[in-house]
Amino acid sequence: MSRTQCETREGLRFFGRISASVSHEIKNVFAVINEAAGLIEDLTLMAGRGMPLQPERLKSAANSIQGQVKRGDAIVRNMNAFAHSTDEDVREVNLIEALKLAVDLTSRFADMRRIKLTVGESESVSMAACPFDLTRLLHSSMAAAFDSMQPGDTLVITVSPADGGASFSLSVPGKDAPLKNDEPFADLARAMGARVETDEKTGISRLLLAAEGAPA
Repeated sequence: MSRTQCETREGLRFFGRISASVSHEIKNVFAVINEAAGLIEDLTLMAGRGMPLQPERLKSAANSIQGQVKRGDAIVRNMNAFAHSTDEDVREVNLIEALKLAVDLTSRFADMRRIKLTVGESESVSMAACPFDLTRLLHSSMAAAFDSMQPGDTLVITVSPADGGASFSLSVPGKDAPLKNDEPFADLARAMGARVETDEKTGISRLLLAAEGAPA
């Protein structure tokens, strides 16, 4: 198998991994809506038998459905943005928006490890990049950081300009720098002109993206 075929397979595997995760999230949304609808049906049947309606329970069920509809809408919007990341090989990318999308798409993987994932205070920065590969790189770096973390930890990620490119900082408050092993995404990072640096004094791991044409 050629290197190009391997890279294509890895890209498809990542797309499938994210799609499967999103489908699980949507399924959970439907389950909660179904439960709330069942409660409304039960209350309606009870009212039909002469029992007084319970407005608070009806209101609670309606609020639950409205909340899940909003949650489902956000999940579908993220999946739509992720699907469109394959439209162009390279384009100007708002890196704060790219980071928020990658974090949203990775949150379920963090939840499964009982890790909290959040975007910290970031600086506005954009640069030319492949949106799909950037999402894959950010997801892979977060997943690699999870391997050194414990349940209950919080992974904070920020982005800022750096030498014409950008720096994504990963840290776990009160803990050592989280990105111990970049091997799982080293090939992708090299292909994108990116490298990992770790500062144990500050407890921050940095994923540095070089400006287009600059050495990594």
